[in-house]
Amino acid sequence: MRIGIGLAAAGLLLSGAADARPAGGGMTKGVANAVLAAKARSTPVKAVDYNEDRCDPRSVEQWLKALTGANARSIAWTGGPCQIVGMGIDGGSSWCAQATITLAHPKSRRDQPMIEIFFERPVHGRPGAAYAFRGAMTAADGEDTSRFRKDFEADWTSRFAAPEGAILDCQAE
Repeated sequence: MRIGIGLAAAGLLLSGAADARPAGGGMTKGVANAVLAAKARSTPVKAVDYNEDRCDPRSVEQWLKALTGANARSIAWTGGPCQIVGMGIDGGSSWCAQATITLAHPKSRRDQPMIEIFFERPVHGRPGAAYAFRGAMTAADGEDTSRFRKDFEADWTSRFAAPEGAILDCQAE
């Protein structure tokens, strides 16, 4: 289910998100932010697809690079408190990692899509299992947040053509 929110609500949701990103090292409730970011990058996408088998063997980082292609100037990975929370989205976890996409041709300075991976409670200072996906971006029809990777792909492709092979799904039987 795709959850669309108004421009004002989206502005509140992500207002200061750039300011809220943990800088460098840092810790979030006993887990190093760099470790959260590394774990998100290597997490298999199937771990955050809510038991929906899309036949996609890639990691979150591989999937995101394939989807964004030449439309992304860079992707910055950070770890820290969850940021895509608020109206229409649950509070989730205390441990997250974010991938902030700097677009090659943004609509404005604030046009920076973001995905977030939520983690379960850590064990011995290491992130727990990845269990949720969140995304936020300006889609063709305005600001959107998404709870599912498939919905983020739809938002992305409403503005940008997906490179060949970027979106994998099982063949219909």
